[in-house]
Amino acid sequence: MIYNIHHLHCGSMCPMCAPLFGQKGLKANLVCHCLLIETDRGLVLIDTGLGLQDYLRPQQRLGKLMTKMSAIVSDPYLSAFHQIQKLGFKPSDVQHILVSHLDFDHAGGISDFPHATVHILSNEFNAAQTFSSKNKLRYRPQQFKNHTYWHFLEHEAGEPWFNFQRVQSFNIFKDEILMIPLLGHTAGHCGIAIRQKDQWLLFCGDAYYSHLELDPKYKSLGLNLIERLFAFNNQQRLHSLKAIQTLAQNQTHIDIICAHDPFELQRYSSL
Repeated sequence: MIYNIHHLHCGSMCPMCAPLFGQKGLKANLVCHCLLIETDRGLVLIDTGLGLQDYLRPQQRLGKLMTKMSAIVSDPYLSAFHQIQKLGFKPSDVQHILVSHLDFDHAGGISDFPHATVHILSNEFNAAQTFSSKNKLRYRPQQFKNHTYWHFLEHEAGEPWFNFQRVQSFNIFKDEILMIPLLGHTAGHCGIAIRQKDQWLLFCGDAYYSHLELDPKYKSLGLNLIERLFAFNNQQRLHSLKAIQTLAQNQTHIDIICAHDPFELQRYSSL
């Protein structure tokens, strides 16, 4: 049973490329939007943002190039570890972590929760062990290589969820939390659908970067360029984005959010 959903601000990045993210000005304002869910099976963290060690030792943990390019705001209190404490919980109360993918700004906090079980598509984990030039930039294995508890899921067609199909064999939360493949940005990118009473929330990770993209009529050369550049498979990315847009147009009662849009985070933080 799900009791409550908290929206966490677990990182800020201000790279000098605002138009590439559908924003005005010079510096982009990107956030690491994560979720903390209170359930009858303990606390569940959806993505982890940047971890404590990413803030305390950024160059050693993330590398000089990535630290400089991302322009990460140095504030350890933005970590999920501290955000959870601020809400009055113990970090050790986090029993499960569901990650959309293992990019450094989504998986950095895994090491802060050593006793939690991390649920992930196996092809995403395998991709993080393959060091192509693009993977060397996006993945930082030191963030999660020493973690003990993993639950690997296969990307197989399961039961339908609106115009998507859920991941099979993920039944821990009695159909109240589902993993929805949204491939393309990475090899095993996955969305997470959360049900609270009669309302669904779909967390899309990096399947899109701006809430403006939920409108299929919206076009941005900058956004298309940066999303294509970061994509593992751009055709899969476009297919996932189109499916998300279809869901947004036809199921207006479903809340849809991504990981880096400050507008979406502010909207929930003000509730």
